[in-house]
Amino acid sequence: MKGLVPRIRASYSEEMSMDLGNDDNQVAQLMLEDDCFILHRLLKHARRAKMEADGGSDQFDDDEDWTQVYRRCFVWQFVTRDLLLLENQIPFFVIRELFQRLRNEDESEELLVSGSLRLFRTLRPQMLHNSSITRDDVHHLLHLFYRSVGRPMTDRQQHSRHRQSGELLSELPQWIPCAKELKEAGIRCKMRKNATSFLDIKFARGVLEIPQLELDDFSESMFRNLIAFEQTYPDTARDFSTYAFFMNCLITSPEDMRILGLRGILVNHLNSRRSIAWRFFSDIVAQVHWSADNYLVGIMGAVNKYRDSRRHKWRAALVRNYFTNPWVIMSVLAALLLLALAVLQSFFCLSPLQAPKPK
Repeated sequence: MKGLVPRIRASYSEEMSMDLGNDDNQVAQLMLEDDCFILHRLLKHARRAKMEADGGSDQFDDDEDWTQVYRRCFVWQFVTRDLLLLENQIPFFVIRELFQRLRNEDESEELLVSGSLRLFRTLRPQMLHNSSITRDDVHHLLHLFYRSVGRPMTDRQQHSRHRQSGELLSELPQWIPCAKELKEAGIRCKMRKNATSFLDIKFARGVLEIPQLELDDFSESMFRNLIAFEQTYPDTARDFSTYAFFMNCLITSPEDMRILGLRGILVNHLNSRRSIAWRFFSDIVAQVHWSADNYLVGIMGAVNKYRDSRRHKWRAALVRNYFTNPWVIMSVLAALLLLALAVLQSFFCLSPLQAPKPK
């Protein structure tokens, strides 16, 4: 561990490196203790993940007292969340080096990835995936979590090609209207199923498909740390920043929050009052630095184009005014039927009668 100290210091900013102290022995001791703790948690959850994959039940270890386990369950939740704080990150190569020193012969470093995914599953269980995650590309645990909840690499590569073709945010007239305005314009918000990430938003034929997102008391910390990671690491896509700005545009009032909630897009588990839950994304993006790297630029352009079409506006107004209530629909149909009968009656009245031919 002492031999890794120069590389460890180089992984942090100059200010953070000074906070570690000048004593290399103290830095090595600190890293050793923290890494042993983290490695223990990762291997335990990797073992549980293997048991689940083999068809076994997810049970606690036999050597653990059940009363102690249930007494500490909430403590472990807080510990897991603290492991994802940007200021608490430890270089992943240090964990890998310690694992190589302590592992069994039949254990591979893939256990570190599977154990991390299993550990963080309790935070966002419906979103984690291991698409294109390799241990060589991971900087730290927050970066691994970022990769597991973000868009797959293929989607990011497609966005990169669109960006290189000259499709920039500055070319858009605006971001995107709120959910209420979209509804009035005839654009329907729908929960997208079977998405690989909650960032994977689609739009086609007047339907905006957004994957479900559950908001709980950890969501704010999660978004802030993921966005902070994007803001501080160069050459990192601004996907979570873009998503937060996008949702902030969609939700500008409690009515917008209600619309997305009824569609199953947002599930509110926040302990705060529902009246201020709609400010969730506005608080997050309040001081976020924005760039032109926007993976939703094409979708927002298509939504604004659809909304500005007169034909779509007229159709939306017709549906909103005459086809929202079954009694109104019946009245409209009855009026159309009477109109058709009146036209037929006028037609027969105006048609000249032909006299019968003489024998």
